Amino acid sequence: MLDATDSRAGEQGPIPGRSRRAFHVLSLLNGWSLVVVGTLSLGISAYAGGWAGVIISMALILHGTLEIVLSKRSVAGDLKSCSRRMAFNQIGLATSLSLYFAYQMSVLEPDVLIASLLESPLYDALLMYPEDLRLKLLDGLPKMLGVFYIVVAAVAWIFCGGTALYYWSQGR
Repeated sequence: MLDATDSRAGEQGPIPGRSRRAFHVLSLLNGWSLVVVGTLSLGISAYAGGWAGVIISMALILHGTLEIVLSKRSVAGDLKSCSRRMAFNQIGLATSLSLYFAYQMSVLEPDVLIASLLESPLYDALLMYPEDLRLKLLDGLPKMLGVFYIVVAAVAWIFCGGTALYYWSQGR
């Protein structure tokens, strides 16, 4: 209990309305960005004929739509349930992305990748390097690309996990 002699007597505590507004704005921003990126990716993937791209694009749209719907429901008064569902949605998003990256790693064809680097203009850029370094780059490229996919998946888990923790904490 605070009294007039306590140094914290004049401080304001957290403002629930401001926190709830921030939660709503951030979740809508997150949801709409997933829908926009998913829609753009869907168009590009459909045009290119990449079915894995079409599937992950639809997953992004689904995760984004769920985020928007749950965000709007949370404003209507069901914050605890919606924020927890939104946290699980973020874990689902990270899982979807990780599965896509794992698939991309599994279909990676080193010979095709190296052959694409041996064509202009990429090969012209490689000519700027000494021959021994050029050969090391060409030999190590598939491994580097695999590591890239692993790093991107880890970053996705960090950001989606952080967002999930934020959403979960809002439901308390």
